[in-house]
Amino acid sequence: MANNITNTEADVFIPEIWSKEIIKAVESKLVLAPLVWRYDKEAKMGDTIHVPSLTNLVANDKVANVSVTLQAPTETNTDISIDTHKEASYVIEDITELQSNRNLRGLYTEKASYAIAKAMDTDLAALAAGFSQTKGAYNTAITTDVILDSIELLDLADVPEDDRFFCFRPDVKRDLLDLTAYVSSDYVDGKPVQTGNIGSLYGLQTFMSTNLVKTGNNTDNMLFHRQALALAVAQAPRVQTDYEQRELGYLTTVDTVYGVKEMRDTFGVLVKS
Repeated sequence: MANNITNTEADVFIPEIWSKEIIKAVESKLVLAPLVWRYDKEAKMGDTIHVPSLTNLVANDKVANVSVTLQAPTETNTDISIDTHKEASYVIEDITELQSNRNLRGLYTEKASYAIAKAMDTDLAALAAGFSQTKGAYNTAITTDVILDSIELLDLADVPEDDRFFCFRPDVKRDLLDLTAYVSSDYVDGKPVQTGNIGSLYGLQTFMSTNLVKTGNNTDNMLFHRQALALAVAQAPRVQTDYEQRELGYLTTVDTVYGVKEMRDTFGVLVKS
């Protein structure tokens, strides 16, 4: 029987190498916050922002020797509650920071900041379910008719053509690639789409994000104008670090205070798939 020296016998001489590279957790694309109506300045104090409406007047026929018709519409408010306080915190003990070959605080602060931004984006995405206007059907591929019917709803509501956005989950990308309008140079910024990452669809900026709601096989995509949804950030994401003697380590917290709200129902469409 052989009595060789193998890795087992010589284990104490074989080093384990820790790579400088890190496999970071993947991150969702955060797209909604820059696309919606922002009320950050108004959110700096108080817990509610009252946004007044303004009703259109009508043109009446003027009859000779008869006074004009007075109009006095009763206006209402749309209220944005500043009621969400999100935080992401961690403690790295001294011995861990001392012996680590990485800047752990830098790495985890980056991840904490991402967690805060994702929460904000996710809350905005959840508002799509509140749109009363819907097109498409759950667990069904999106068609050209669904896209055009969604656009038509905004047109019929006199929604401004600027600042309209499509937002789909990446799951829908396969459906879109089957649409001529998605891949033809006749419809997309003057050049064919090869990768599925497009600048516009029928002239509307198009985004994809896994933060849109998907329950089972039911996906809530959306078409919306900027004024359909609102985000009011009272406290921009901030990073605070303090030494905790009881923990023998640095406590780091990233937090933010904000509110989200559906503002104009006719300015948005829930596009089901």
